[in-house]
Amino acid sequence: MTVYAANGSPANVQMRWAKVDSTAAGGAETWNLYYMSNSGAMGSQAMWTNVGKDYTFGADGSLLPPGIDSVTLNNLTVNGVNVGNVELHHDTNGISQFADVNGTATVSTLNQNGYAAGEFVSVAIDDSGRVVATYSNNQRVDMAQVVTAQFNGINSLKRMDGGVFATTSESGDAILDLSGSGIIGSSLEASNTDISDEFTKLIVTQQAYSAGTKIVTTANDMLQAALNMIR
Repeated sequence: MTVYAANGSPANVQMRWAKVDSTAAGGAETWNLYYMSNSGAMGSQAMWTNVGKDYTFGADGSLLPPGIDSVTLNNLTVNGVNVGNVELHHDTNGISQFADVNGTATVSTLNQNGYAAGEFVSVAIDDSGRVVATYSNNQRVDMAQVVTAQFNGINSLKRMDGGVFATTSESGDAILDLSGSGIIGSSLEASNTDISDEFTKLIVTQQAYSAGTKIVTTANDMLQAALNMIR
């Protein structure tokens, strides 16, 4: 199996079983698990390292109680690559003494939770309101959560500079929503302008402007009349 160090360096871990005791020798059916720690070992150097657990089996080949549901490979190092501590989990009834006439051990299912080093590729917001970063090793990491808020008196919020609003006693406190409802990633929000309301405001503004221009014109006429009286 392939494991990865903290910096993402891969290491190919080869494992083998060795029978260390048997009922024929007056003991129990006992096996030890080894992994190859140094494929280039020479002379007295150790090529295989014992994980330090005894696997004992009954006459029917099943693992005897209390059994071993996991084993830790302490300070796992393969050909100079230090991975650290790696924990192997065995499923319920996941290990049995092989019954193959050729003495071959097989692995029916193998799952691992490690992955290689990756580079940042992109960032997006999913429909749950989470900011998700994608990396070149096909990993997706939740970086942040977009939080929305509602107010009992939304029209009573105080408008600040830059499109920012502040709470008031009339608006009430913010009611936060962490579910991300109403957020659609990679989408453009449609216009939420009330055209009839804006047209009404435009008419009022136009009338105010017209009244203002009349005031200016009247004031100008009065000033000209006063100047003519002086002359």
